[in-house]
Amino acid sequence: MVSKHFSDRVESTTQYVSAYVLYTFIFPSIEEDIKLRVVSSEYLNELLKSASKYCESAGNKSRELLYIAFKDAVVSRMISYNPVPNTKKYPRRKPKIQILNKEQIILLLHAAKGRNWFLEIILALYLGLRKGEILGLKFSDFDLKEKTVHIQRQLAADIKLEENGAGIEEYNIVERDPKTEKSNRILRVPNIVLVELEKRHRQIEANKNLLEDAYQDMDYVSCQKNGLPHGLGSMNKELYVLCERNLLPRITVHGLRHMFATILLERGVSIAKISGMLGHSSVHTTFEFYLDIMDADEKIMEFMNKEFVPDEE
Repeated sequence: MVSKHFSDRVESTTQYVSAYVLYTFIFPSIEEDIKLRVVSSEYLNELLKSASKYCESAGNKSRELLYIAFKDAVVSRMISYNPVPNTKKYPRRKPKIQILNKEQIILLLHAAKGRNWFLEIILALYLGLRKGEILGLKFSDFDLKEKTVHIQRQLAADIKLEENGAGIEEYNIVERDPKTEKSNRILRVPNIVLVELEKRHRQIEANKNLLEDAYQDMDYVSCQKNGLPHGLGSMNKELYVLCERNLLPRITVHGLRHMFATILLERGVSIAKISGMLGHSSVHTTFEFYLDIMDADEKIMEFMNKEFVPDEE
């Protein structure tokens, strides 16, 4: 009853957060049922202590939801006072996430359309890929018939330090397994990505014909003119230039990944589904990162519809 009463008064994204907190943190932490009128701050402290073990924000969000529920119970004269203010406070983690609004995204995509990194940008924005995953993609990872891509590797730095630790003796970019076990995943690919993938393939074939034996064919989708992988900081440098020239807030590849998740949340996609698409190790990791987004006032809607695709020249 309390859940229904609360849901009538809040935004849809807040409803989702509240339901997640209620069924994932609070209910599993209730060891015994007691009558509402005898619930004390001591009882709730034990409940919150148990709930807080799930993730860093669980204690704070559980306490916040309980406060509203008990406040409503007081207003409804089901109890005489709200015991939650006397419970232990839990700090809330607030990761800094820079995202763009709808108009800014359109501007970014239009600006990126004529540059060499457009495919990489939409891979982050439309599929939520990490930087290393994008740089590690190969043409063989794509199933054009099924319109899917298999994320099964990442590029990372392999650094060997000097014996005294004063400097770097050797630096290489190597292929590694995805960040977590669940990062090895298959995703559906939007048509715009497939179109740009074909353009990239033609461009790379032209480079092969031009350079002949000097081209090092490693099948990478994102690579230098000679076939070797880009540096790990190259994509963020491109984003910095795009944002600087177009007077946009500075974002990173990670920021594009956050925007992907934000749009899915606003479209009502479940945290569990988003967690799988992002390749997070657990649903709690996703909840932790995107709690602020789910609580945000600003809405970013209809991300993957036609209006976000820049016009062809």
